Amino acid sequence: MTPEVPSPLDAYYHALDGGDIARTVAAFAEDAVYVRPTLPPAAPGLELIRGRDELQRFFEERGKRPYRHFVHASAVDGERCFVEGTAGMEGEPPTHVFLVHATLDANGLITRYFALMASAPAED
Repeated sequence: MTPEVPSPLDAYYHALDGGDIARTVAAFAEDAVYVRPTLPPAAPGLELIRGRDELQRFFEERGKRPYRHFVHASAVDGERCFVEGTAGMEGEPPTHVFLVHATLDANGLITRYFALMASAPAED
């Protein structure tokens, strides 16, 4: 498995994986846009969440999950970054892969977060 690397989104993933909703939402700018794939039982597509109030509701409904995010690649160009990683249980094969493009403001807050996700391919 590819080792983890630092990324500008580490504080967000750490708070999210720890179930700390206040710190998760605090990683975003007040008017942030958050786009991610819908999850079953919803029809396949993308969901769009705007602003901290909607993010607060979204993360409260989502709740703490038993897995965590592992960042394996990160590229930064000014305010923009790409992050590639896996999600799963520590010490077990990953269950999902993800790719994120995020835009950050001058304070490091996420202003736009666009994630793609899929089931992890079987490891060789």
